[in-house]
Amino acid sequence: MMDLRAKKLWIFDVDNTLIWDVEHPTPFDDALKLWHILRKKGVSLAILTNVGRLSSRQVHQVVEMAGFPISKDHVFTAGAAAAAYVFNRQPGARCFVIGEGGAQEDFVSRGLDVTNNPPIDYVAVAADRGMTFQELNFATKMVKHGAKLICISGSRDYPGIYLGHEDVYIGERSIVAAIEDATGVNPVVIGKPLPEIVLETVKILSFDVAQSVIIGDNPHSDVAGGNAAGLTTILVQRDHDNIIDFESGDMDTAPSLSVESLEEIIKYL
Repeated sequence: MMDLRAKKLWIFDVDNTLIWDVEHPTPFDDALKLWHILRKKGVSLAILTNVGRLSSRQVHQVVEMAGFPISKDHVFTAGAAAAAYVFNRQPGARCFVIGEGGAQEDFVSRGLDVTNNPPIDYVAVAADRGMTFQELNFATKMVKHGAKLICISGSRDYPGIYLGHEDVYIGERSIVAAIEDATGVNPVVIGKPLPEIVLETVKILSFDVAQSVIIGDNPHSDVAGGNAAGLTTILVQRDHDNIIDFESGDMDTAPSLSVESLEEIIKYL
């Protein structure tokens, strides 16, 4: 058994790990207990979520209201990571962003020019249940004209509530697939299980991978991404029906530790 007492940075997924999901933000009791014990021990806590339809500010509000106090600059989302990716390559880039407002907010916060007027340097796609055909068609035309294509996270579909209706909705990967098929352009995918977003989180918070652990419910995103980045990985076994499908290929999806309840971790601290 690894020595969890030596870990200084604990990174948590959100949906189906800390809370039911961002649209049903009921906290799990075992998550609350572990969170507050770790806070008392003085370790650093962070959140890393693939949710792209909410901004990092909105995710911070959700988890705080659910009972998980955390500094805003310790909340990392795929949307914010995508904005950083673009900014680091082309500050001031003109970006057309499909999403429900969250990704747009993260891009604007980075100083990027979010617009629907050509020319467009980057087309970035997050989940968007209100997306119109005109938006999809415009995004496709801009990619055909040379805009780079970014997929913010990689879920094909996900459960949620929209306009009061509970259902399963197509995710960003399915939207991007249409653009990819129409243009022949492969997207840059940003989010777990790719290790870069995990490594960047650790780096920004000034830790190293040997000091860090990542906890989540999904072996194909949280565990695969954490393993690829070299972190200790903990899988919490939640309701399988709430686990979102991600592509992990031949990545290692075996966790360092698997638990049925996050309370099981407390005895190792």
